[in-house]
Amino acid sequence: MLKKVPMNLALALLMILAGIIIAIIKPFHGLGATGQIMLGTMIAALSVWIFRPGEGTSIIGAAIIFLGGSLAGIPIPDLASGFSSASLWLLISAMFLGSALLNTGLGKRIVYAFFMRFRLTYKKILVGWFFIGVVFALLTPSITVRLLILTPIAISVADARLLEKQSKGRSLIVISAWVVSIFPGIAWLNGSLFGPVFTSYLPAGPMREMATDQMWLRAMGAPWMLLSIAFLAVLYLVLKPEQELVVSKEQLRQMYDDLGPLQKKERGCLIALVFMLICLVLQTFLPITTNQSLLAALILMLFLGVLTIKDVSHGISWDTVAFFGMTLSFSRIFEVTGITEWLSPILSSLLEPIAFSPLVFVLALFGICLLLRFLDIAQGWILAAVLALSTPMLYSEFGLNPMVSVMVYLCAGNLFLFRYHQPWVGQVEAVCGDGGWNPRHLTTAALIYVGLAILMLIFCRFYWPLVGIL
Repeated sequence: MLKKVPMNLALALLMILAGIIIAIIKPFHGLGATGQIMLGTMIAALSVWIFRPGEGTSIIGAAIIFLGGSLAGIPIPDLASGFSSASLWLLISAMFLGSALLNTGLGKRIVYAFFMRFRLTYKKILVGWFFIGVVFALLTPSITVRLLILTPIAISVADARLLEKQSKGRSLIVISAWVVSIFPGIAWLNGSLFGPVFTSYLPAGPMREMATDQMWLRAMGAPWMLLSIAFLAVLYLVLKPEQELVVSKEQLRQMYDDLGPLQKKERGCLIALVFMLICLVLQTFLPITTNQSLLAALILMLFLGVLTIKDVSHGISWDTVAFFGMTLSFSRIFEVTGITEWLSPILSSLLEPIAFSPLVFVLALFGICLLLRFLDIAQGWILAAVLALSTPMLYSEFGLNPMVSVMVYLCAGNLFLFRYHQPWVGQVEAVCGDGGWNPRHLTTAALIYVGLAILMLIFCRFYWPLVGIL
């Protein structure tokens, strides 16, 4: 009988049992009954997010937290605080805008319109990818959407030149498209969902107030842009094939022509995106927020018929929305249940020995977070929520700006040494099949990333004092 139970289900049930035991016997000294019930509940919820039994839906974990929280007597507004967060509505707007870019074909048209002006070589492709990655990060914070637009185009270019499957050239083109979909946008707060989500984890008050657009750009802008460029350069040196790739303008023009004339929905999507970019620029002069700009663009696309009722129902993953809405509630749940007060001294005692020096702190914490990423399968979001609790102590006792901890988390959170570290690895492999990268080449790229992340953290130690972060 036991042999018929799937391993992920068995592990999930064991972890749920551990959570139930904690909630019943309340073994932790210094944490109240409500906090221990909630802690056990969150362990049970984590089990389904990590091992994904059944159909793997994240709503199961959210439902467990609501059930356990209500049994512990926590008000629903506190349990659901993340669902009213501005970050979640930024996520929803971004996902719809990205869905429109992908489904209307406008995203693919933008890429081909850019590339068809050049006679492409490997170097030109990597330079082009970088600029396109920056532009797409301005259009949508959704990394998933950027990946789903760029990687199929990378496959088309590789197929046009008949590059062999599993070859260095094919891996170079596809992995570089993957890289620019993720890294450049981290440079500013709303360039990816890392920014809005992590800043929502920061404790309300001074820590969250310090995580402004300007502070994020000063802390992250130059480092992540430099890392993106360095990564592409090193990847080129490591994976450069002996024979140069040449894709003619005529071939690219044909790929563009195959898209056909600009359709009505593409025009509507283009109007909405231009409107959004104008609003983002005007933020400097008018009291307009990024969230308001994206929501206005979303409303415009609904009015223009770019998005239909079917798109609202199925165009984005509402399961993902439920997951982020629940994790964004962690900060408030930790606070009202006493988990924050109980856990903060524990985190302080763990981090104090390495916080005496900013350089030692970032490198040691990066190593710790890398190790934890092998356990925190939910893309490191649980690690982010816990790490955020330590920011007040680090700032008050050691003068470490919360952006320092955010940078270390981001460096560890983007680890992709194994497939389960990043959902985007699986997404690309599902889209590209065996026509994508060679897994051995992706492992090489992951090791390159770890090395460059360490160098970037060392650079930040000397760069941050120049911009007022340290």
